Amino acid sequence: MSNHKSTSIALRTIEDFNEAVLLYSRTTFLPQAPLKGSFAVHERSEHPAVDEVVASRRDYYKITLLSSAKGTITLGDETLSMSGPTLIFLNPHEIKSWEFEGPEPVGYYCLFTDLLFRSHPEYQDNLLNHPLLQVGARGVFSLTVEQCGYLESIFRQLIREYRENTAFKLEAIVIYLKLLMLEGKRLVAQRHDYSRTLSAGQVLANKFTDKLEKQFPIDSPKRQIKLKTVKEFAAELNTHPNHLNASVKQTTGRTVSEHIRQRILLEARLLLMHTDWQIAEIAWCLGFEDPGNFTHFFKNHGGVAPHIYRGTTVL
Repeated sequence: MSNHKSTSIALRTIEDFNEAVLLYSRTTFLPQAPLKGSFAVHERSEHPAVDEVVASRRDYYKITLLSSAKGTITLGDETLSMSGPTLIFLNPHEIKSWEFEGPEPVGYYCLFTDLLFRSHPEYQDNLLNHPLLQVGARGVFSLTVEQCGYLESIFRQLIREYRENTAFKLEAIVIYLKLLMLEGKRLVAQRHDYSRTLSAGQVLANKFTDKLEKQFPIDSPKRQIKLKTVKEFAAELNTHPNHLNASVKQTTGRTVSEHIRQRILLEARLLLMHTDWQIAEIAWCLGFEDPGNFTHFFKNHGGVAPHIYRGTTVL
């Protein structure tokens, strides 16, 4: 890579990026995102981000995972060093550029705009207003090997959702984006002891959502979630169920049971869409010892029986 660093500023859109990446792709380009030009996710080895070496401003948000990197990244007027596995959050409003020392790093990146949330504005509030996607966030984090491995698994799930045309595609993509943002919050907490700025109720609510999300995704029919009731989560967090529920409700606007129900329902949909596991196996993984109870749960909250839902999706 050349040591020359351009000072010109180019305005690029996600459509420009996807057209440019065709020139460097060694594989067939991926299908359209849920909304045209609103989302893309790639592995750097297949779609190198060659245009990132110059200072530029774009109209999309970007989250990049580098499995190993050595060099610098400049955000606005601040230059930050990178060494080893790195997670980077970028917003459209800051001028940014980076330079690598040695070979081009491997990893993943996803890009999205507010168009992704046009039909779901509640997601836009949760994601686009996240502190790590704001100007001056310094969203560049060094990772451990374990953290990097976990984030790689999330990006692989995002790529799978992006490539396949299935029901609830947008909802699944948003869930994985939220997991990336949740990991970013953990990294911020490590950097600044962030929990000191939160109330005791907010800290408890964050611990609950952390434990809930850490149970997913389920990648084997032999793996079962361990925590599935308010009482079980409260015991794990050494608190009373009523106190946990009040804290979560005040912080998030939803009860513990609502969070658990919605997350289990989403995972059930993903497993029905993307695996050929028996419905009884999926039921067991999600904590239902009786498949009939799972069928009743899914039909009650999902609108149709599991086997009918699976029949309407593309595996």
